[in-house]
Amino acid sequence: MATLQLQQARDAVAQALRTAGANAAMADATARALVLAEAQGLGSHGLSRIGQYTTHLRNGRVNGNAVPTLRHAKGGAALIDAHEGLAFAACEMAVAEAITRARDFGISIAGVANSHHCGVVVDHLRAAAAAGMVGLGFANSPAAMPAAGAATRSSAPTRWRPCSPGATPRR
Repeated sequence: MATLQLQQARDAVAQALRTAGANAAMADATARALVLAEAQGLGSHGLSRIGQYTTHLRNGRVNGNAVPTLRHAKGGAALIDAHEGLAFAACEMAVAEAITRARDFGISIAGVANSHHCGVVVDHLRAAAAAGMVGLGFANSPAAMPAAGAATRSSAPTRWRPCSPGATPRR
């Protein structure tokens, strides 16, 4: 079995996604997320997704030209439109927007609409933890996986990331 450094893996994944039709920003954000999941031992949301994502890019289920945009914002709330693209760039944008708005308004909420599978939800919240904030992540999908310790599948296991200033975020 070949061993890759994390950056080598990110580069290879991004190239595969670009070859399948993803724009550079989408490919890079997705590669970061898939390699992070794999590095954490979450293979179900890591490199095993490459085939599915490249197939969806090639057959048009995913819009490889999509660039996420801020569809609506007011006060501490924001809605990001992923335009039917892979979710990762849109999720990065949503969390960054939420952090900015939380600093301005004391609290915020950001959503992502019109996206594909969002991967490991808690990983999107690392930026909130690094900013000294609490991040809550929610997603909807068909009932496909059980929450930790649960016997039945749910549509959206909930993840959250608390962090105090100066603390090291943990998974």
